[in-house]
Amino acid sequence: MALLLSGCGLGGPIDASDIPVAPGEPGDTVLRLAHAYDVSHPVEQCGTPLIQQELLGSGITVESYPSAQLGTEAESLEQVAAGGLDLTVAGPSFLGVWYEPAAVLDGAYLFDDVGEFVAAVEGPVVARVHEEFRERSGMRVLSSWYYGTRHITADRPVERPEDLAGVKIRTPDAPLYLTNFGIMGGAATPMALGEVYLALQQGTLDAQENPVPTISSSGFHEVQDHLNLTGHIVQGVHLITNDELNSALEPEQRDRLDAAAAAAGEAIRECILAEETGIVEQWRAEGTLTVHDVDIAPFADRVRAELPGRVSWGAVYEEIRESVR
Repeated sequence: MALLLSGCGLGGPIDASDIPVAPGEPGDTVLRLAHAYDVSHPVEQCGTPLIQQELLGSGITVESYPSAQLGTEAESLEQVAAGGLDLTVAGPSFLGVWYEPAAVLDGAYLFDDVGEFVAAVEGPVVARVHEEFRERSGMRVLSSWYYGTRHITADRPVERPEDLAGVKIRTPDAPLYLTNFGIMGGAATPMALGEVYLALQQGTLDAQENPVPTISSSGFHEVQDHLNLTGHIVQGVHLITNDELNSALEPEQRDRLDAAAAAAGEAIRECILAEETGIVEQWRAEGTLTVHDVDIAPFADRVRAELPGRVSWGAVYEEIRESVR
């Protein structure tokens, strides 16, 4: 863990080749892990090597396929459901396609900070939702990882809901994001992550929203002028497998995989927190972007008042908010 964390933050991502991961033993069960994030993102740099390291000697080898090599976030989740892929990383809105309440963690302004997020994903309300997701979909949430706090980059300041009027802002291709931004004052344009840089560069889009490490690893700071710290989603993503694979593993292997997933989540969280602070400080110092410290209350008050009545899982949203207050 110390080796993993030493490479995170402003000093740059770790080199995965520094992690002493030996090839799997003959006869190991090889699990393919696919996700949409760039190879420099903390999911790949801080999480995947630790999973591989933690599973040495378990009879399991994990092979990683980053950068949407095996499909988009939605496609990879479908492959896991069908048994054609072993593991993927998917956000709550994508789980919500299979079981609507599982999208709740992508509800805007659900949490004030990372501590509230951690308390929720380790608590009984989210555990209940994820068990219901498993029963409905046949897929299992192995671990919930902090992905980062989402902010808006744009070609203009966005400091009030009125500033979003007429702004073409990219979001992931999930209906909840359209709802979130409709309440916040804007209109979302769904688009795959890999298409966003060119759309911003060509002016097809005016803005996008992502956590700072994703903004950096995707190069969006190169084609945007303003970073608006709206903090609209303190977000997690989930490491997902399916019940068939879970049943095929030996009990000790399941325990090892669960422990490796949890350890990776801790490492990813520490790396992302370090990067969130370090990258913004660097951008401020270098003038890469104009950074706006947004008063979030006008956005948050709108969303917390309206969102529960606009979604089927509004009671769960309020239950989680109450549980972490």
